[in-house]
Amino acid sequence: MEKIATDIYTFAELRNGGFTYVDKTDALYAMASGEFGKQFFIARPRRFGKSLAVSTLRALFEGRRELFRGLAVEPKWDWSKKWPVLHLDMGTMQYDKVEELEIALKSYFRSMAVDMGLSINEGDTLPNIFRNLIRDVAATSPDGKCVVLIDEYDKPLLKALNTPEVTKFRDFFKPFYGVVKYEEPKQRFAFITGVSKFSKVSIFSDLNNLNDWTMDARAATLFGYTHDEVKKCFPRGIHEVAWANGMTDEDAFSEILKWYDGYRFEENAVPVINPVSLGQCFQKRKFSNYWSKTAVPTFLIDILKRHPLNFASVDVTDDRLEAYEPENPDITTLLYQTGYLTIKSAQRLNDTVVYELCFPNREVANSFTARLVPAYVGMDALFAESATFEAARALYAHDVPRFLKALRAFFANIPYDLTDRQNEQTWQAIVYAVLRAMCATVNAEVRTNDGRMDMVVDLPNDIYIVEFKLDRPAAEAMEQMKGKDYAGKYALSGKRVTLVGISFSSGKRTIVEELVEEFHKQTDTSKTGGCTHEE
Repeated sequence: MEKIATDIYTFAELRNGGFTYVDKTDALYAMASGEFGKQFFIARPRRFGKSLAVSTLRALFEGRRELFRGLAVEPKWDWSKKWPVLHLDMGTMQYDKVEELEIALKSYFRSMAVDMGLSINEGDTLPNIFRNLIRDVAATSPDGKCVVLIDEYDKPLLKALNTPEVTKFRDFFKPFYGVVKYEEPKQRFAFITGVSKFSKVSIFSDLNNLNDWTMDARAATLFGYTHDEVKKCFPRGIHEVAWANGMTDEDAFSEILKWYDGYRFEENAVPVINPVSLGQCFQKRKFSNYWSKTAVPTFLIDILKRHPLNFASVDVTDDRLEAYEPENPDITTLLYQTGYLTIKSAQRLNDTVVYELCFPNREVANSFTARLVPAYVGMDALFAESATFEAARALYAHDVPRFLKALRAFFANIPYDLTDRQNEQTWQAIVYAVLRAMCATVNAEVRTNDGRMDMVVDLPNDIYIVEFKLDRPAAEAMEQMKGKDYAGKYALSGKRVTLVGISFSSGKRTIVEELVEEFHKQTDTSKTGGCTHEE
Protein backbone atom coordinates (compact mmCIF):
# COMPACT_ATOMS: atom_id res chain seq x y z
CA MET A 1 0.00 0.00 0.00
CA GLU A 2 1.16 3.55 -0.69
CA LYS A 3 2.79 5.36 2.24
CA ILE A 4 0.23 8.03 3.14
CA ALA A 5 0.88 10.95 5.48
CA THR A 6 -1.94 12.93 7.05
CA ASP A 7 0.08 14.80 9.68
CA ILE A 8 3.26 15.78 7.81
CA TYR A 9 3.31 19.30 6.40
CA THR A 10 7.03 19.63 5.63
CA PHE A 11 7.91 18.92 2.00
CA ALA A 12 11.40 17.62 2.76
CA GLU A 13 10.12 15.21 5.41
CA LEU A 14 7.40 13.97 3.08
CA ARG A 15 9.80 13.33 0.20
CA ASN A 16 12.66 11.93 2.27
CA GLY A 17 10.25 9.66 4.12
CA GLY A 18 9.06 8.03 0.91
CA PHE A 19 5.45 9.14 1.36
CA THR A 20 3.15 9.53 -1.63
CA TYR A 21 3.24 13.10 -2.94
CA VAL A 22 0.55 14.26 -5.35
CA ASP A 23 2.55 16.51 -7.67
CA LYS A 24 1.32 20.11 -7.44
CA THR A 25 4.60 21.69 -8.48
CA ASP A 26 3.37 22.67 -11.94
CA ALA A 27 0.74 24.99 -10.42
CA LEU A 28 3.27 26.29 -7.88
CA TYR A 29 5.67 27.04 -10.72
CA ALA A 30 3.01 29.21 -12.37
CA MET A 31 3.24 31.50 -9.35
CA ALA A 32 6.94 31.16 -8.59
CA SER A 33 8.17 31.71 -12.16
CA GLY A 34 7.38 35.41 -12.09
CA GLU A 35 5.27 35.21 -15.24
CA PHE A 36 2.14 36.46 -13.46
CA GLY A 37 3.72 38.69 -10.83
CA LYS A 38 5.59 38.01 -7.64
CA GLN A 39 3.26 38.62 -4.65
CA PHE A 40 0.37 36.19 -4.22
CA PHE A 41 -2.46 35.42 -1.83
CA ILE A 42 -4.67 32.30 -1.65
CA ALA A 43 -7.29 31.48 0.99
CA ARG A 44 -8.34 27.86 1.47
CA PRO A 45 -10.15 25.86 4.19
CA ARG A 46 -8.16 24.04 6.85
CA ARG A 47 -6.73 20.60 6.12
CA PHE A 48 -6.13 21.25 2.42
CA GLY A 49 -2.34 21.32 2.33
CA LYS A 50 -1.61 25.06 2.57
CA SER A 51 1.33 24.51 4.92
CA LEU A 52 2.74 21.80 2.65
CA ALA A 53 2.53 24.18 -0.32
CA VAL A 54 4.39 26.87 1.64
CA SER A 55 7.06 24.35 2.62
CA THR A 56 7.36 23.21 -1.01
CA LEU A 57 7.88 26.77 -2.18
CA ARG A 58 10.55 27.26 0.46
CA ALA A 59 12.46 24.21 -0.73
CA LEU A 60 12.08 25.38 -4.34
CA PHE A 61 13.59 28.83 -3.72
CA GLU A 62 16.32 27.36 -1.54
CA GLY A 63 17.32 25.29 -4.58
CA ARG A 64 16.92 21.85 -3.01
CA ARG A 65 16.76 20.04 -6.31
CA GLU A 66 17.14 16.57 -4.79
CA LEU A 67 13.64 16.90 -3.31
CA PHE A 68 12.08 17.60 -6.71
CA ARG A 69 13.48 14.67 -8.69
CA GLY A 70 10.84 13.43 -11.11
CA LEU A 71 8.36 16.22 -10.35
CA ALA A 72 6.87 18.54 -12.97
CA VAL A 73 8.86 21.58 -11.88
CA GLU A 74 12.33 20.00 -12.04
CA PRO A 75 13.10 20.57 -15.76
CA LYS A 76 11.55 24.06 -15.69
CA TRP A 77 13.33 25.61 -12.71
CA ASP A 78 16.70 27.40 -12.80
CA TRP A 79 18.50 25.49 -10.06
CA SER A 80 21.61 27.65 -10.30
CA LYS A 81 19.80 30.42 -8.39
CA LYS A 82 18.91 30.39 -4.70
CA TRP A 83 17.28 32.91 -2.37
CA PRO A 84 17.11 33.25 1.42
CA VAL A 85 13.61 32.60 2.75
CA LEU A 86 11.77 34.42 5.52
CA HIS A 87 9.07 31.96 6.58
CA LEU A 88 6.43 33.10 9.10
CA ASP A 89 4.11 30.45 10.51
CA MET A 90 1.32 32.29 12.32
CA GLY A 91 -0.55 29.10 13.22
CA THR A 92 0.67 29.08 16.82
CA MET A 93 0.05 32.80 17.40
CA GLN A 94 -3.32 32.53 19.15
CA TYR A 95 -3.68 34.95 22.02
CA ASP A 96 -6.57 36.71 23.73
CA LYS A 97 -4.87 40.13 23.79
CA VAL A 98 -2.93 42.07 21.17
CA GLU A 99 -0.26 42.84 23.75
CA GLU A 100 0.38 39.11 24.27
CA LEU A 101 0.59 38.59 20.52
CA GLU A 102 3.13 41.39 20.11
CA ILE A 103 5.40 39.90 22.78
CA ALA A 104 5.18 36.47 21.15
CA LEU A 105 5.96 37.83 17.68
CA LYS A 106 9.00 39.73 18.91
CA SER A 107 10.29 36.54 20.49
CA TYR A 108 9.54 34.69 17.23
CA PHE A 109 11.49 37.25 15.17
CA ARG A 110 14.38 37.15 17.65
CA SER A 111 14.74 33.38 17.25
CA MET A 112 14.43 33.64 13.49
CA ALA A 113 17.12 36.32 13.32
CA VAL A 114 19.50 34.30 15.50
CA ASP A 115 19.06 31.26 13.22
CA MET A 116 20.03 33.46 10.25
CA GLY A 117 22.98 35.08 12.01
CA LEU A 118 21.16 38.41 12.29
CA SER A 119 19.75 40.55 15.11
CA ILE A 120 16.68 42.73 15.75
CA ASN A 121 16.02 45.90 17.74
CA GLU A 122 13.40 44.71 20.24
CA GLY A 123 12.68 48.27 21.33
CA ASP A 124 11.35 49.10 17.88
CA THR A 125 7.74 48.69 16.70
CA LEU A 126 6.78 45.30 15.30
CA PRO A 127 6.23 46.58 11.73
CA ASN A 128 9.70 48.14 11.80
CA ILE A 129 11.23 44.93 13.13
CA PHE A 130 9.57 43.03 10.30
CA ARG A 131 10.66 45.63 7.73
CA ASN A 132 14.28 45.61 8.86
CA LEU A 133 14.39 41.83 8.98
CA ILE A 134 13.22 41.64 5.35
CA ARG A 135 15.95 44.10 4.37
CA ASP A 136 18.65 42.28 6.34
CA VAL A 137 17.69 38.87 4.94
CA ALA A 138 17.57 40.27 1.39
CA ALA A 139 21.04 41.72 1.86
CA THR A 140 22.45 38.20 2.28
CA SER A 141 21.39 37.30 -1.26
CA PRO A 142 23.58 37.95 -4.35
CA ASP A 143 20.75 39.88 -6.03
CA GLY A 144 19.66 41.70 -2.86
CA LYS A 145 16.27 39.98 -2.72
CA CYS A 146 14.60 37.41 -0.46
CA VAL A 147 11.47 35.29 -0.40
CA VAL A 148 8.67 36.00 2.12
CA LEU A 149 6.26 33.18 2.97
CA ILE A 150 3.45 33.71 5.50
CA ASP A 151 1.37 30.69 6.48
CA GLU A 152 -1.97 30.95 8.34
CA TYR A 153 -1.76 34.73 8.41
CA ASP A 154 -5.30 35.02 9.83
CA LYS A 155 -5.10 32.49 12.68
CA PRO A 156 -4.63 35.13 15.42
CA LEU A 157 -7.52 37.23 14.10
CA LEU A 158 -9.96 34.35 13.65
CA LYS A 159 -9.64 33.56 17.34
CA ALA A 160 -10.80 37.11 18.11
CA LEU A 161 -13.88 37.09 15.86
CA ASN A 162 -17.09 37.83 17.76
CA THR A 163 -15.11 39.34 20.64
CA PRO A 164 -14.49 43.00 21.64
CA GLU A 165 -10.80 42.51 20.80
CA VAL A 166 -11.34 41.97 17.08
CA THR A 167 -10.93 45.65 16.16
CA LYS A 168 -7.64 45.86 18.05
CA PHE A 169 -6.34 42.79 16.22
CA ARG A 170 -7.42 44.23 12.88
CA ASP A 171 -5.68 47.55 13.57
CA PHE A 172 -2.59 45.68 14.74
CA PHE A 173 -2.27 43.63 11.57
CA LYS A 174 -2.94 46.38 9.00
CA PRO A 175 0.51 48.03 9.26
CA PHE A 176 2.20 44.72 10.07
CA TYR A 177 1.16 42.95 6.86
CA GLY A 178 1.45 46.21 4.95
CA VAL A 179 5.22 45.79 5.27
CA VAL A 180 5.05 43.04 2.63
CA LYS A 181 3.79 45.59 0.10
CA TYR A 182 6.14 48.41 0.97
CA GLU A 183 9.21 46.17 0.98
CA GLU A 184 8.29 44.63 -2.37
CA PRO A 185 11.55 45.81 -4.07
CA LYS A 186 13.49 43.59 -1.65
CA GLN A 187 11.49 40.48 -2.54
CA ARG A 188 11.95 37.95 -5.31
CA PHE A 189 8.63 36.35 -4.31
CA ALA A 190 5.96 36.59 -1.59
CA PHE A 191 3.13 34.23 -0.77
CA ILE A 192 0.48 34.64 1.93
CA THR A 193 -2.09 32.00 2.76
CA GLY A 194 -4.80 31.42 5.32
CA VAL A 195 -8.43 30.43 5.72
CA SER A 196 -10.11 33.83 5.38
CA LYS A 197 -9.99 36.73 3.04
CA PHE A 198 -10.79 40.06 4.65
CA SER A 199 -11.99 43.07 2.71
CA LYS A 200 -9.62 45.63 1.24
CA VAL A 201 -10.81 48.28 3.68
CA SER A 202 -9.63 46.28 6.67
CA ILE A 203 -6.40 44.26 6.86
CA PHE A 204 -5.75 44.38 3.13
CA SER A 205 -6.08 48.14 2.85
CA ASP A 206 -2.29 48.30 3.23
CA LEU A 207 -1.76 45.16 1.17
CA ASN A 208 -3.91 45.76 -1.90
CA ASN A 209 -1.28 44.84 -4.48
CA LEU A 210 -1.41 41.09 -4.01
CA ASN A 211 -2.31 38.75 -6.85
CA ASP A 212 -5.37 37.12 -5.30
CA TRP A 213 -5.72 33.60 -6.69
CA THR A 214 -8.31 32.46 -4.15
CA MET A 215 -11.00 32.06 -6.82
CA ASP A 216 -8.67 31.97 -9.83
CA ALA A 217 -8.91 29.04 -12.26
CA ARG A 218 -5.10 28.73 -12.22
CA ALA A 219 -5.18 27.72 -8.56
CA ALA A 220 -8.52 25.90 -8.50
CA THR A 221 -6.92 22.45 -8.06
CA LEU A 222 -3.68 23.53 -6.37
CA PHE A 223 -5.08 22.40 -3.02
CA GLY A 224 -7.00 19.13 -2.74
CA TYR A 225 -6.93 16.14 -5.09
CA THR A 226 -8.75 15.78 -8.40
CA HIS A 227 -10.42 12.47 -9.27
CA ASP A 228 -7.67 11.63 -11.75
CA GLU A 229 -4.93 12.37 -9.20
CA VAL A 230 -6.48 10.00 -6.66
CA LYS A 231 -6.87 7.20 -9.20
CA LYS A 232 -3.30 7.66 -10.40
CA CYS A 233 -1.54 8.08 -7.05
CA PHE A 234 -3.58 5.87 -4.71
CA PRO A 235 -4.80 2.77 -6.61
CA ARG A 236 -3.75 0.48 -3.76
CA GLY A 237 -5.49 2.71 -1.21
CA ILE A 238 -8.74 2.50 -3.16
CA HIS A 239 -8.40 -1.27 -3.46
CA GLU A 240 -7.73 -1.75 0.26
CA VAL A 241 -10.77 0.33 1.23
CA ALA A 242 -12.86 -1.63 -1.26
CA TRP A 243 -11.66 -4.98 0.13
CA ALA A 244 -12.26 -3.93 3.76
CA ASN A 245 -15.82 -2.84 2.98
CA GLY A 246 -16.83 -5.66 0.65
CA MET A 247 -16.98 -3.42 -2.43
CA THR A 248 -15.56 -3.29 -5.90
CA ASP A 249 -12.86 -0.68 -6.52
CA GLU A 250 -15.34 1.32 -8.59
CA ASP A 251 -17.94 1.31 -5.83
CA ALA A 252 -15.33 2.28 -3.25
CA PHE A 253 -14.22 5.25 -5.34
CA SER A 254 -17.85 6.34 -5.76
CA GLU A 255 -18.24 6.21 -1.98
CA ILE A 256 -15.06 8.25 -1.55
CA LEU A 257 -16.58 10.94 -3.74
CA LYS A 258 -19.77 11.01 -1.66
CA TRP A 259 -17.83 11.42 1.57
CA TYR A 260 -14.83 13.62 0.75
CA ASP A 261 -15.21 15.19 -2.72
CA GLY A 262 -17.17 18.19 -3.94
CA TYR A 263 -15.01 21.22 -3.11
CA ARG A 264 -15.06 23.73 -5.95
CA PHE A 265 -12.96 26.87 -5.65
CA GLU A 266 -13.88 28.38 -9.01
CA GLU A 267 -17.25 27.99 -10.69
CA ASN A 268 -15.94 26.22 -13.80
CA ALA A 269 -13.31 24.10 -12.06
CA VAL A 270 -13.44 20.37 -11.46
CA PRO A 271 -14.20 19.41 -7.86
CA VAL A 272 -11.43 18.29 -5.53
CA ILE A 273 -11.21 15.84 -2.63
CA ASN A 274 -10.11 16.75 0.89
CA PRO A 275 -6.58 15.27 1.08
CA VAL A 276 -6.37 14.76 4.85
CA SER A 277 -9.77 13.09 5.16
CA LEU A 278 -8.96 10.86 2.19
CA GLY A 279 -5.68 9.87 3.83
CA GLN A 280 -7.48 9.00 7.06
CA CYS A 281 -9.97 6.92 5.10
CA PHE A 282 -7.15 4.98 3.43
CA GLN A 283 -5.28 4.45 6.70
CA LYS A 284 -8.31 3.28 8.67
CA ARG A 285 -10.03 1.61 5.69
CA LYS A 286 -13.41 2.95 6.63
CA PHE A 287 -15.70 5.82 5.68
CA SER A 288 -16.20 8.20 8.58
CA ASN A 289 -16.47 11.87 9.55
CA TYR A 290 -12.78 12.67 9.94
CA TRP A 291 -13.57 16.37 9.51
CA SER A 292 -15.29 16.25 12.92
CA LYS A 293 -12.03 15.44 14.68
CA THR A 294 -11.43 19.19 14.68
CA ALA A 295 -14.23 21.14 16.37
CA VAL A 296 -16.42 23.54 14.43
CA PRO A 297 -15.36 27.08 15.41
CA THR A 298 -17.57 28.46 18.18
CA PHE A 299 -17.98 31.82 16.46
CA LEU A 300 -19.71 30.14 13.48
CA ILE A 301 -22.28 28.49 15.73
CA ASP A 302 -22.83 31.71 17.69
CA ILE A 303 -23.60 33.64 14.51
CA LEU A 304 -25.92 30.92 13.18
CA LYS A 305 -27.88 30.90 16.44
CA ARG A 306 -28.78 34.54 15.80
CA HIS A 307 -29.26 34.13 12.06
CA PRO A 308 -30.29 30.54 11.17
CA LEU A 309 -29.34 29.67 7.62
CA ASN A 310 -31.12 27.13 5.45
CA PHE A 311 -28.20 25.09 4.19
CA ALA A 312 -30.31 23.40 1.54
CA SER A 313 -30.66 26.67 -0.40
CA VAL A 314 -27.89 29.27 -0.14
CA ASP A 315 -27.40 31.94 -2.80
CA VAL A 316 -24.81 34.71 -2.56
CA THR A 317 -23.39 37.36 -4.91
CA ASP A 318 -19.74 37.41 -5.87
CA ASP A 319 -18.97 40.59 -3.92
CA ARG A 320 -20.20 38.99 -0.68
CA LEU A 321 -18.47 35.71 -1.29
CA GLU A 322 -14.94 37.01 -1.70
CA ALA A 323 -14.31 38.98 1.50
CA TYR A 324 -15.79 40.24 4.75
CA GLU A 325 -15.18 42.65 7.61
CA PRO A 326 -13.71 41.22 10.84
CA GLU A 327 -16.01 43.42 12.97
CA ASN A 328 -19.17 42.32 11.13
CA PRO A 329 -18.53 38.90 9.59
CA ASP A 330 -20.96 37.64 6.98
CA ILE A 331 -21.93 34.09 7.96
CA THR A 332 -22.32 32.87 4.38
CA THR A 333 -18.88 34.17 3.42
CA LEU A 334 -17.36 32.65 6.54
CA LEU A 335 -18.93 29.26 5.87
CA TYR A 336 -17.62 29.29 2.29
CA GLN A 337 -14.11 30.35 3.22
CA THR A 338 -13.86 27.84 6.05
CA GLY A 339 -14.98 25.00 3.76
CA TYR A 340 -18.41 24.20 5.17
CA LEU A 341 -20.04 25.42 1.97
CA THR A 342 -18.75 25.26 -1.58
CA ILE A 343 -19.78 26.39 -5.06
CA LYS A 344 -22.50 24.24 -6.60
CA SER A 345 -23.28 26.48 -9.57
CA ALA A 346 -22.97 30.07 -10.75
CA GLN A 347 -25.18 32.31 -12.83
CA ARG A 348 -24.34 35.72 -14.28
CA LEU A 349 -27.09 38.32 -13.96
CA ASN A 350 -25.95 41.43 -15.84
CA ASP A 351 -22.75 42.49 -14.06
CA THR A 352 -23.28 40.30 -10.99
CA VAL A 353 -22.43 36.64 -10.49
CA VAL A 354 -24.76 34.73 -8.18
CA TYR A 355 -23.34 31.58 -6.63
CA GLU A 356 -25.44 28.69 -5.36
CA LEU A 357 -23.66 27.13 -2.39
CA CYS A 358 -24.08 23.75 -0.74
CA PHE A 359 -22.36 21.32 1.62
CA PRO A 360 -19.51 19.80 -0.40
CA ASN A 361 -20.02 16.24 0.80
CA ARG A 362 -21.45 13.86 3.36
CA GLU A 363 -18.55 14.27 5.79
CA VAL A 364 -18.94 18.03 6.13
CA ALA A 365 -22.74 17.94 6.24
CA ASN A 366 -22.79 15.27 8.94
CA SER A 367 -20.06 16.88 11.03
CA PHE A 368 -21.47 20.38 10.85
CA THR A 369 -25.13 19.63 11.45
CA ALA A 370 -24.25 17.32 14.35
CA ARG A 371 -22.78 20.37 16.11
CA LEU A 372 -25.37 22.83 14.90
CA VAL A 373 -28.45 20.94 16.10
CA PRO A 374 -27.63 21.03 19.86
CA ALA A 375 -27.00 24.78 19.60
CA TYR A 376 -30.26 25.36 17.75
CA VAL A 377 -32.49 23.35 20.07
CA GLY A 378 -30.78 23.99 23.39
CA MET A 379 -29.89 20.34 24.02
CA ASP A 380 -26.84 18.69 25.46
CA ALA A 381 -24.82 17.24 22.56
CA LEU A 382 -25.18 13.62 23.72
CA PHE A 383 -28.93 14.00 24.29
CA ALA A 384 -29.31 15.62 20.88
CA GLU A 385 -27.45 12.74 19.28
CA SER A 386 -29.70 10.22 21.00
CA ALA A 387 -32.82 12.12 19.93
CA THR A 388 -31.47 12.28 16.37
CA PHE A 389 -31.04 8.50 16.23
CA GLU A 390 -34.57 7.97 17.57
CA ALA A 391 -36.06 10.31 14.97
CA ALA A 392 -34.01 8.70 12.18
CA ARG A 393 -35.07 5.19 13.10
CA ALA A 394 -38.72 6.25 13.07
CA LEU A 395 -38.37 8.07 9.75
CA TYR A 396 -36.68 5.17 7.97
CA ALA A 397 -39.29 2.77 9.41
CA HIS A 398 -42.08 5.03 8.13
CA ASP A 399 -43.43 5.40 11.66
CA VAL A 400 -44.53 8.98 11.08
CA PRO A 401 -46.27 9.53 14.46
CA ARG A 402 -43.14 8.36 16.30
CA PHE A 403 -40.98 10.54 14.06
CA LEU A 404 -43.10 13.62 14.73
CA LYS A 405 -43.01 12.90 18.45
CA ALA A 406 -39.21 12.76 18.30
CA LEU A 407 -39.14 15.92 16.19
CA ARG A 408 -41.21 17.79 18.77
CA ALA A 409 -38.65 16.81 21.40
CA PHE A 410 -36.09 18.91 19.56
CA PHE A 411 -38.31 21.97 19.80
CA ALA A 412 -39.55 21.53 23.37
CA ASN A 413 -36.87 23.80 24.85
CA ILE A 414 -35.86 26.18 22.08
CA PRO A 415 -33.78 28.89 23.81
CA TYR A 416 -35.18 32.39 23.61
CA ASP A 417 -31.85 33.79 22.46
CA LEU A 418 -31.78 31.44 19.47
CA THR A 419 -32.67 34.06 16.91
CA ASP A 420 -33.46 37.75 16.74
CA ARG A 421 -36.14 37.19 14.11
CA GLN A 422 -38.81 34.61 13.41
CA ASN A 423 -40.34 33.57 10.11
CA GLU A 424 -41.14 30.35 8.32
CA GLN A 425 -37.65 30.25 6.82
CA THR A 426 -36.09 30.38 10.29
CA TRP A 427 -37.91 27.28 11.46
CA GLN A 428 -37.40 25.62 8.11
CA ALA A 429 -33.65 26.11 8.57
CA ILE A 430 -33.77 24.45 11.99
CA VAL A 431 -35.81 21.49 10.75
CA TYR A 432 -33.43 21.07 7.82
CA ALA A 433 -30.45 20.90 10.19
CA VAL A 434 -32.22 18.31 12.34
CA LEU A 435 -33.17 16.15 9.36
CA ARG A 436 -29.75 16.47 7.76
CA ALA A 437 -28.15 15.37 11.03
CA MET A 438 -30.12 12.13 10.60
CA CYS A 439 -28.10 11.45 7.44
CA ALA A 440 -31.21 11.94 5.34
CA THR A 441 -31.16 13.41 1.83
CA VAL A 442 -32.96 16.70 2.31
CA ASN A 443 -33.78 19.26 -0.37
CA ALA A 444 -35.38 22.62 0.30
CA GLU A 445 -37.29 25.03 -1.93
CA VAL A 446 -37.85 22.26 -4.50
CA ARG A 447 -39.42 23.68 -7.65
CA THR A 448 -42.53 22.29 -9.30
CA ASN A 449 -44.55 23.58 -12.24
CA ASP A 450 -46.80 25.38 -9.75
CA GLY A 451 -44.60 26.69 -6.96
CA ARG A 452 -41.93 25.51 -4.54
CA MET A 453 -42.06 22.82 -1.90
CA ASP A 454 -40.57 23.84 1.44
CA MET A 455 -38.73 20.58 1.94
CA VAL A 456 -38.43 17.10 0.46
CA VAL A 457 -36.84 14.20 2.37
CA ASP A 458 -35.71 11.45 -0.02
CA LEU A 459 -35.09 8.01 1.54
CA PRO A 460 -34.53 4.61 -0.11
CA ASN A 461 -38.21 3.63 0.13
CA ASP A 462 -39.98 6.85 1.02
CA ILE A 463 -40.37 10.48 0.02
CA TYR A 464 -41.67 12.93 2.58
CA ILE A 465 -42.93 16.31 1.33
CA VAL A 466 -42.97 18.82 4.19
CA GLU A 467 -44.63 22.24 4.24
CA PHE A 468 -44.29 24.72 7.13
CA LYS A 469 -46.60 27.40 8.47
CA LEU A 470 -45.87 29.88 11.24
CA ASP A 471 -48.82 30.87 13.46
CA ARG A 472 -51.18 29.40 10.84
CA PRO A 473 -52.97 26.03 10.87
CA ALA A 474 -51.36 22.91 9.44
CA ALA A 475 -54.45 22.53 7.26
CA GLU A 476 -53.21 25.45 5.14
CA ALA A 477 -49.98 23.58 4.50
CA MET A 478 -51.84 20.43 3.55
CA GLU A 479 -54.23 22.32 1.24
CA GLN A 480 -51.28 23.95 -0.49
CA MET A 481 -49.49 20.63 -1.08
CA LYS A 482 -52.62 18.93 -2.41
CA GLY A 483 -53.91 21.90 -4.38
CA LYS A 484 -50.60 22.27 -6.23
CA ASP A 485 -50.15 18.51 -6.60
CA TYR A 486 -46.70 18.44 -5.04
CA ALA A 487 -46.87 14.65 -4.79
CA GLY A 488 -47.37 14.34 -8.54
CA LYS A 489 -43.71 15.20 -9.11
CA TYR A 490 -42.80 11.88 -7.47
CA ALA A 491 -45.67 9.69 -8.67
CA LEU A 492 -43.36 7.60 -10.87
CA SER A 493 -40.51 7.34 -8.36
CA GLY A 494 -41.62 3.91 -7.14
CA LYS A 495 -41.46 5.19 -3.59
CA ARG A 496 -44.16 5.78 -1.00
CA VAL A 497 -45.01 9.52 -0.91
CA THR A 498 -46.19 11.13 2.32
CA LEU A 499 -47.36 14.72 2.80
CA VAL A 500 -46.55 16.37 6.15
CA GLY A 501 -47.93 19.77 7.15
CA ILE A 502 -46.33 21.38 10.22
CA SER A 503 -47.48 24.44 12.15
CA PHE A 504 -45.08 26.36 14.42
CA SER A 505 -46.08 28.79 17.15
CA SER A 506 -43.90 31.88 17.50
CA GLY A 507 -45.18 32.36 21.04
CA LYS A 508 -44.53 28.81 22.21
CA ARG A 509 -41.48 28.44 19.92
CA THR A 510 -42.36 24.86 19.06
CA ILE A 511 -44.49 22.63 16.82
CA VAL A 512 -48.17 22.84 17.80
CA GLU A 513 -49.87 20.93 15.02
CA GLU A 514 -49.13 18.35 12.33
CA LEU A 515 -51.18 16.79 9.54
CA VAL A 516 -50.06 13.70 7.64
CA GLU A 517 -51.46 12.18 4.45
CA GLU A 518 -50.07 9.25 2.54
CA PHE A 519 -50.41 9.78 -1.21
CA HIS A 520 -51.74 6.91 -3.35
CA LYS A 521 -51.68 7.66 -7.07
CA GLN A 522 -53.11 4.33 -8.17
CA THR A 523 -56.41 4.47 -6.28
CA ASP A 524 -56.64 8.25 -5.89
CA THR A 525 -57.22 7.83 -2.15
CA SER A 526 -55.27 9.02 0.83
CA LYS A 527 -54.77 7.95 4.39
CA THR A 528 -55.06 10.91 6.75
CA GLY A 529 -54.07 11.51 10.35
CA GLY A 530 -53.35 14.50 12.49
CA CYS A 531 -52.92 15.80 16.02
CA THR A 532 -52.89 19.13 17.81
CA HIS A 533 -50.85 19.91 20.90
CA GLU A 534 -52.12 22.66 23.14
CA GLU A 535 -50.45 23.34 26.46
